[in-house]
Amino acid sequence: RTVAGRFIEGSFGSSVQHLAFSTADIFATAKALQARDFQFLKISPNYYLDLAARFPLDEEFIERLQDNNILYDRDEGGELFQLYSESLAGGFFFEIVERRVNHQGYGASNAPFRIAAQRRSFPVPGMPKLTAA
Repeated sequence: RTVAGRFIEGSFGSSVQHLAFSTADIFATAKALQARDFQFLKISPNYYLDLAARFPLDEEFIERLQDNNILYDRDEGGELFQLYSESLAGGFFFEIVERRVNHQGYGASNAPFRIAAQRRSFPVPGMPKLTAA
């Protein structure tokens, strides 16, 4: 019943759901993509309120993340930054990732926010449609 499960079911288990690319500077990459009309996945403002509650980040930094639809995570090894494209035909999407220092995770805490944003921008057949909060 997950988005990934529905994707696999709908493509008979033989398709690519997304491609991830690494970058050394997520903010420069976001700026370059914006100049090329890249269609960013729109992240809910609620995510950034949650982020401010979870991490001691300054307001200006959180605004910069929000302005670029960038997701953020931190662990004992470092920081993780993620941004996504809107879903394309069939639910395929791109992910851009920056790891700072030695972050070991994959942004698991960000997944519910990404999935909700994807469901708003590209509803998956059989899943209830979400509306913006």
